[in-house]
Amino acid sequence: MVVGIAAQTVTTSTNSYVQTSTEHHMRGRVTAILLAIALGGTPVGAPIVGWIADAFGPRWALGVGAASGLLAALVAFIYLTLRQNADARAT
Repeated sequence: MVVGIAAQTVTTSTNSYVQTSTEHHMRGRVTAILLAIALGGTPVGAPIVGWIADAFGPRWALGVGAASGLLAALVAFIYLTLRQNADARAT
Protein backbone atom coordinates (compact mmCIF):
# COMPACT_ATOMS: atom_id res chain seq x y z
CA MET A 1 0.00 0.00 0.00
CA VAL A 2 2.83 2.40 0.84
CA VAL A 3 4.53 1.76 -2.50
CA GLY A 4 1.24 2.38 -4.33
CA ILE A 5 0.68 5.66 -2.53
CA ALA A 6 4.27 6.74 -3.21
CA ALA A 7 4.00 5.81 -6.90
CA GLN A 8 0.76 7.74 -7.29
CA THR A 9 2.26 10.74 -5.49
CA VAL A 10 5.28 10.75 -7.80
CA THR A 11 3.11 10.40 -10.90
CA THR A 12 0.75 13.18 -9.85
CA SER A 13 3.61 15.47 -8.84
CA THR A 14 5.44 14.88 -12.12
CA ASN A 15 2.36 15.57 -14.22
CA SER A 16 1.55 18.71 -12.21
CA TYR A 17 5.10 20.01 -12.51
CA VAL A 18 5.22 19.41 -16.25
CA GLN A 19 1.90 21.13 -16.80
CA THR A 20 2.72 24.17 -14.68
CA SER A 21 6.31 24.69 -15.84
CA THR A 22 5.91 24.15 -19.60
CA GLU A 23 4.90 26.82 -22.07
CA HIS A 24 1.34 26.47 -23.30
CA HIS A 25 2.20 25.70 -26.92
CA MET A 26 4.70 22.98 -25.89
CA ARG A 27 2.68 21.29 -23.14
CA GLY A 28 1.24 18.48 -25.29
CA ARG A 29 4.62 17.62 -26.78
CA VAL A 30 6.38 17.59 -23.43
CA THR A 31 3.64 15.46 -21.87
CA ALA A 32 3.89 13.02 -24.78
CA ILE A 33 7.65 12.69 -24.27
CA LEU A 34 7.15 12.20 -20.52
CA LEU A 35 4.63 9.43 -21.10
CA ALA A 36 6.79 7.80 -23.77
CA ILE A 37 9.70 7.67 -21.35
CA ALA A 38 7.61 6.53 -18.37
CA LEU A 39 5.59 3.91 -20.21
CA GLY A 40 7.92 3.13 -23.10
CA GLY A 41 10.47 1.38 -20.92
CA THR A 42 8.02 -1.31 -19.86
CA PRO A 43 8.30 -3.46 -23.02
CA VAL A 44 12.08 -3.51 -22.58
CA GLY A 45 12.36 -3.75 -18.80
CA ALA A 46 9.50 -6.13 -18.00
CA PRO A 47 10.91 -9.17 -19.81
CA ILE A 48 14.34 -8.59 -18.27
CA VAL A 49 12.94 -8.26 -14.74
CA GLY A 50 10.67 -11.25 -15.38
CA TRP A 51 13.63 -13.38 -16.41
CA ILE A 52 15.55 -12.26 -13.33
CA ALA A 53 12.56 -13.15 -11.12
CA ASP A 54 12.35 -16.58 -12.77
CA ALA A 55 16.07 -17.28 -12.51
CA PHE A 56 16.93 -15.73 -9.14
CA GLY A 57 13.65 -14.97 -7.36
CA PRO A 58 11.45 -11.94 -6.75
CA ARG A 59 13.82 -10.25 -4.32
CA TRP A 60 16.48 -10.03 -6.98
CA ALA A 61 13.95 -8.68 -9.48
CA LEU A 62 12.92 -5.94 -7.06
CA GLY A 63 16.57 -5.18 -6.36
CA VAL A 64 17.36 -4.84 -10.06
CA GLY A 65 14.33 -2.56 -10.48
CA ALA A 66 15.44 -0.41 -7.56
CA ALA A 67 19.03 -0.31 -8.80
CA SER A 68 17.93 0.80 -12.26
CA GLY A 69 15.86 3.60 -10.73
CA LEU A 70 18.77 4.74 -8.60
CA LEU A 71 21.09 4.60 -11.61
CA ALA A 72 18.66 6.73 -13.63
CA ALA A 73 18.48 9.25 -10.79
CA LEU A 74 22.28 9.38 -10.59
CA VAL A 75 22.60 9.94 -14.34
CA ALA A 76 19.99 12.73 -14.18
CA PHE A 77 21.76 14.33 -11.22
CA ILE A 78 25.13 14.29 -12.99
CA TYR A 79 23.61 15.67 -16.19
CA LEU A 80 21.81 18.50 -14.39
CA THR A 81 24.91 19.36 -12.35
CA LEU A 82 27.09 19.53 -15.46
CA ARG A 83 24.46 21.58 -17.28
CA GLN A 84 24.15 24.02 -14.38
CA ASN A 85 27.93 24.44 -14.27
CA ALA A 86 28.04 25.04 -18.03
CA ASP A 87 25.26 27.61 -17.78
CA ALA A 88 27.07 29.37 -14.93
CA ARG A 89 30.28 29.57 -16.97
CA ALA A 90 28.40 30.91 -20.01
CA THR A 91 27.03 33.91 -18.10
